[in-house]
Amino acid sequence: MDLPLPPSAPTIPIREDLRLRPWRVGDEDVLTAACQDPEIQRWTTIPTPYTRENADFFLEITASDWASGAGGSLALVNPREDVPFGSFGFVSIRADHRAAEIGYWLAAEQRGHGYASSAVIALSEYALGLVGLDEVYLRIDPLNLASAAVARRAGFERTETAVADARTPELLDTYTRFAARAGHSAR
Repeated sequence: MDLPLPPSAPTIPIREDLRLRPWRVGDEDVLTAACQDPEIQRWTTIPTPYTRENADFFLEITASDWASGAGGSLALVNPREDVPFGSFGFVSIRADHRAAEIGYWLAAEQRGHGYASSAVIALSEYALGLVGLDEVYLRIDPLNLASAAVARRAGFERTETAVADARTPELLDTYTRFAARAGHSAR
């Protein structure tokens, strides 16, 4: 089953001071600097140490993923400065289940302002509305209380506890947001 993902990364307005936009050449230095954060390294699957070569590869792979219809990551920016301070995107899309996993990180100095939950809400609404998925989910380490709070503020409910898979063998909780439309239970 094909999903109606665009052939290029979208720009998703969130509010006047926030938007998700495609990652692009020129973002490598800010990406490399942000990924030095021990909290990003602790809670995500990024390489550690994170190098400029890792940033170059990330920009190439996310552009390729969008071009292939697999989705990818988007940079969170304030449109006035247009400097990325977060990454939000589709870690995987399961067309057979009409579901997508969203992954994200936010630079340390930008935490605590509601940016993460606003971006997760916007990306979820994009996936559940325009793309037409039935659910989006987040997989969060049970010790990552900040991400669990983001999930709850973004309208997700915990649907599984202590689940591992081949990609992330550590035990993670799953938080899910369901589409609310005719013929589908919003649970």
